Amino acid sequence: MEKEQQKKKYAAIIVAIIILLLLILLLLLLFMKKEYKVTFDSNGGSEVEAVTVKENDKLEKPEDPTREGYTFGGWYYNEELYDFELPVKQDMTLEAGWAVEGAATTPVSGVSLSVTSLKLTEGGEDALVAVVEPENATNQKLIWTTSDASIVTVDEYGNVKALKAGTATVTVTTEDGNYTATCEITVEKKQEEEGKKEVAVTGVKISGAQTVTVGSSIRLTATVSPSNATNKSVTWSSSNKAVATVDRYGNVKGIKAGTATITVKTSNGKTASYKVTVKAKQASNTKPGTVKVTSVKISGAKDLTVGQSLKLTATVSPSNASNKKVTWKSSNPSVATVDGNGNVKAVSAGTVTITVTTADGAKTASVTITVKETYSYEWVEIKESSADQYMLYIINSKKQHVSGTATLTSIGGTSKTISIPASGAMFVRSTIKSVSNVKGN
Repeated sequence: MEKEQQKKKYAAIIVAIIILLLLILLLLLLFMKKEYKVTFDSNGGSEVEAVTVKENDKLEKPEDPTREGYTFGGWYYNEELYDFELPVKQDMTLEAGWAVEGAATTPVSGVSLSVTSLKLTEGGEDALVAVVEPENATNQKLIWTTSDASIVTVDEYGNVKALKAGTATVTVTTEDGNYTATCEITVEKKQEEEGKKEVAVTGVKISGAQTVTVGSSIRLTATVSPSNATNKSVTWSSSNKAVATVDRYGNVKGIKAGTATITVKTSNGKTASYKVTVKAKQASNTKPGTVKVTSVKISGAKDLTVGQSLKLTATVSPSNASNKKVTWKSSNPSVATVDGNGNVKAVSAGTVTITVTTADGAKTASVTITVKETYSYEWVEIKESSADQYMLYIINSKKQHVSGTATLTSIGGTSKTISIPASGAMFVRSTIKSVSNVKGN
């Protein structure tokens, strides 16, 4: 009997151990992250080894591959530049993008940030999203810097961290063209929580743009109530990640055309939702490899007198732009005209603006030209007189009599500048050798 009880006791212990092991195994399965394999297709470039990444971890960016005669343009997934800040959720293959060295490229024309000012508390973090223009620019590499690393730091992806109270400016600069955008970050001192009564969150609301284009980003802001709530931390989620994703800071990125509901949730369960519409990119008429026009300038401008002409020259940048066609326009053709080749002709006195516009991108440049009046003179015989008397008139380009001055040289060689009224001045013409320096008032 005693042996039988001892057997039952051992059996119970064994069963308990088995159950405990099963529970431990179950917990390990629940908490152990899956692992995904990420491979790199260098498309003819140097080999890049595959890596294994745990679920929801970020993929570490590998060293850029090299390929003779080509410039590396980044890693792409589903034909879009891969964001190494995204969590890995599946096996995937990233493909290298290449541009032929010396081939036509699309230059960067500008860059902007999702926010231009930001407030953080000591120890707080955020992410700045930069958008390079145009979206098909060949070189989209960015350089991030901070004006004071003791206050705010920034990494190569635009992630910022507040270290101490103060103000610092984070700048993003495009490698192509050195275009910049800035965000002023104010870091406030962290308030001591000890001894303070906890203030519960009563609500939250979302503000920000409601539309975003595929490939672009917008920033949504969560405002927690009351303003003195103790815990203002929130989490963000998207109802349709295939249409729009949202990061932990409220940066929403358009993935494909459609609608998605962005929800923010406070630490105590209060929520707010916001409908975001993602619009498709406008169809582009730009062929791959086309070099876009970035600017135009005019040379050869100068002031004219009525009847004169000049040739203006339009210089389109960059010098290897694919479409250098331009059109010319005069702001006042009654003062000066301009033809399709930039030839300007002065018509009448006044001021005129000549503008050139590029066919690609509608870039413009203008010059202002002053057209000065031309003056001449005429002799009109006084027929009633028998003593070789003539009236001397100053006339403008419209053949009108005007007042002015002229230098008269006599037969004897004496020169004198005199004023002549619009009604003219009378002279014995045979005594005047020449008339010069005719000017109108």
